[in-house]
Amino acid sequence: MSNSLHGLRILNTRPRDQASQLSQSIRDAEGKVIELPTLEIEATNTHWLNLLPDLKTVDHAIFISANAVRYCFNQLNQQNIEWPPSIQVIAIGQGSAAAIQEFGIQVSAIPVVPDSEHLLALETLQQPEKQNVLLFKGKGGRPLIEEQLIQREANLVVLEVYQRVIPQISRQLIQSIWRNDLVDIILLTSEQSLHNLFKLFDKEAHNWLRNKKWLIISERLAQVASSLGIRNIKICHPSRVMDTLFDYVNKD
Repeated sequence: MSNSLHGLRILNTRPRDQASQLSQSIRDAEGKVIELPTLEIEATNTHWLNLLPDLKTVDHAIFISANAVRYCFNQLNQQNIEWPPSIQVIAIGQGSAAAIQEFGIQVSAIPVVPDSEHLLALETLQQPEKQNVLLFKGKGGRPLIEEQLIQREANLVVLEVYQRVIPQISRQLIQSIWRNDLVDIILLTSEQSLHNLFKLFDKEAHNWLRNKKWLIISERLAQVASSLGIRNIKICHPSRVMDTLFDYVNKD
């Protein structure tokens, strides 16, 4: 299999601070990339700190993104709040787990597939009744994890430590991308990014978006994209984005 992308043009919609590593990998493989961050991540106010129980009483802490990890522990460190090693820490995926380990904390469980459904299927969360569980997440987002844990009678505290906002992007750049058909594949990693992309592009560009090839990181997200009329979808695990792009080039 060739390790060259042969000029394949990819639209990378990840937040700016999370896009650079993949973008560089694409360039190193002779691909072309346009970074168009469809959301920005910023800290919420620190009111969530007031919701924290005594951490020594906490059984489980769930982190649903690397952003949740960083905004949580950066703030805890600023406040000199110690994290007890007795807490069973659950990461939704390898990226979140790596971020947790950067803070010197051990990860207890990671689902095979990085989504809410597979996280909820973890053995450690099957009988959480009366256990104290912290859920670190962004503002808004899917409520599935919290709904299911409450239904399972966990003592749940939801902590929204960051929020997603639509970035300011040059209208000229957006117009140029679709009018000049500058990309072959659009990379999508979140539902919010998908909705924001359709807001950033004028309505007259929506058919162009729908007819593009999309590389999407989960089955659920692919279903959302399909409901918006996107037709050409390839699903891949987040860790296999480059391999999937190589497969695409070699197949074509």
